[in-house]
Amino acid sequence: MSETEFAISAGAGADRRDQWRAALADAFGPFEVHGGKPGHFAGRLRYARRASLQFNDLHYQGQQLERTAGNVSRLDQEFYTFGLPLAGPLAVRQQGREFQVEPGCVYLMNQSLPYQATALGAGGYRSLSISFPRSALSQRDSRVGAFHKLRIDDGSPRGAMLASYMEHMFKGMDGWSDAEVAELGERLIDLIVLFLVQPGQGHASESDSSVTVAHRQRVLAYIRQHLADPELSPARVAEGCGISVAYLHRILRAGGLSAESFIFDQRLERCHALLLDPRHRHRAISELAYQVGFSHPAHFSRLFKRRFGVSARELRARS
Repeated sequence: MSETEFAISAGAGADRRDQWRAALADAFGPFEVHGGKPGHFAGRLRYARRASLQFNDLHYQGQQLERTAGNVSRLDQEFYTFGLPLAGPLAVRQQGREFQVEPGCVYLMNQSLPYQATALGAGGYRSLSISFPRSALSQRDSRVGAFHKLRIDDGSPRGAMLASYMEHMFKGMDGWSDAEVAELGERLIDLIVLFLVQPGQGHASESDSSVTVAHRQRVLAYIRQHLADPELSPARVAEGCGISVAYLHRILRAGGLSAESFIFDQRLERCHALLLDPRHRHRAISELAYQVGFSHPAHFSRLFKRRFGVSARELRARS
């Protein structure tokens, strides 16, 4: 696994603090970093990008991280982080709400909104986390909130499963293939939605029965597995899942989705990840577009710029 690591010792000077800010920005997008007590400022960051996921091991103390509205405007895309705190607590303020995350919980947080996060405690704050695009959540449940938290130290089997699943993903990272990482990530996001997002959203509507939800999840999984097929269509998806085209459209509409837009959105997200991956820098943009199922470069270019606000060539030049 290709990793990036940066560490800054306590009491480091201004130059090292600027380097720390740059390291955080490379991993998570732009931040403001405010120092605390002299001699207590320190941090360590390891992260690795695999498939459409980013795996993070972040530990810092003696500082407050702030994402301002200006910082948000410079993000390439909206993303969430699912975290497992190992030391803390961390005091967070976002959208007028104040909360803490600490060992004994897991949490899901929108990283694309303004917020302040202050590391508390003698040992600062440390967490293992996985970051992924917001679209990965909204495709499963459009009602995802900005912050969700679940205890894992109260005997809850849901929290224990989430924590254990993520710990195993980190421990086995060097042994997983890219395809396995992508599939394991999809299952993790399924669990996050099931255990963190949906419990806070009330009861499902009549149109969103458990049968409908199960069929929709199967349809979305089929689409993700067959993105490279340029002939992928609602009719082919319905046939592959053993349902009618009319029923396919109905269960997707109940989740606020359409088959065509989901297919294109998934292809764009996958190509976006490939463009940012240094292992594919030698490959032509058109080749990557064909790999994810696009047949016409002009169509791909138009959709890509509409989706991300920059062309594929511009995005690659920035990375």
